[in-house]
Amino acid sequence: MEEIVRAILNSRTVSLEAVEKSFNIYGFKCLGVAEKPVDIENMNDSSVYIWHVKSDILPVSKNEIERWSIDAPGDRHWILSEREIDTDLFNIFPNDFKVITWGPDKLSRWIGESVLRGDLIVDSTSHNSILPEDISNQDTINKGKNQLLTLNPIIDLEDWLKNQPSGSLNTIPVLLEVKLWQISGLMIGPDSNKDTKKWSFIEDPWMNKIFPFSEDQIFENPPGLRQIQPSESEWFSLEMLKSNLKPLLDYRKKEQSNDSDELVKSTMLEWWRVDISSLNFNFEYAQIPGWNLIFDDGEEKILHSHNGKVYNL
Repeated sequence: MEEIVRAILNSRTVSLEAVEKSFNIYGFKCLGVAEKPVDIENMNDSSVYIWHVKSDILPVSKNEIERWSIDAPGDRHWILSEREIDTDLFNIFPNDFKVITWGPDKLSRWIGESVLRGDLIVDSTSHNSILPEDISNQDTINKGKNQLLTLNPIIDLEDWLKNQPSGSLNTIPVLLEVKLWQISGLMIGPDSNKDTKKWSFIEDPWMNKIFPFSEDQIFENPPGLRQIQPSESEWFSLEMLKSNLKPLLDYRKKEQSNDSDELVKSTMLEWWRVDISSLNFNFEYAQIPGWNLIFDDGEEKILHSHNGKVYNL
């Protein structure tokens, strides 16, 4: 975990300077000193000491915090804790001793967001290999021949969480399987004119909808996360797919027409309608980012990164 935290800080342009001496404080490891970390507020007036607390069964105790405060240098601190930590315990310190604490829930969300932003690249070809983007080999990571196309996320996890009822919630970034359809066929216009067209659509069984695909939706360097597949019954049948596509493919186009004496020209919107029987379908699997939500009672659900809705896992 410490290496992951360091990699994220590096990718977020946070320059960590080594501390002058090694602080032997039980449970707390000083990662270094940083100037104006981008992920925290109200720490812009001086250097900030960044600390990491490793995972353990028990939460951080009052005695541990008091012992840490005695030996900790400076008066600006950011603690990233894998253990539960009660922020009220820091109220005993004077106002000029500022501490920002992130517990395991916020820490895991921060890591997950970093992965989905592309700040951190997970190499699925090497177990537990996580590299900051600026030092990774883009030709060998996430660009293999079998790499699935991934769409950009739309919603921000932190914004979504602010609108949810309070309570402990663990979030793990995942990838949701969808289909990318390549379709070709004929459009029939006025006077039975014909025109050949090609389209690209995403079939999303989670949202139960089809929507147009364009290359600007592609998520470059997607992370190698766990992929979740829908049940087979969630996919559209071919007939249902055709039925849903028809209103998306039909369109109106400006057409010029002459009256009988060919002296007056007029412009009208004429319908061009798809010939459903002419359509050819090919698909490949693709994926959309999401989050596996794990609640206090152990229940798990899926949060979709495009519409912000929660679905059963």
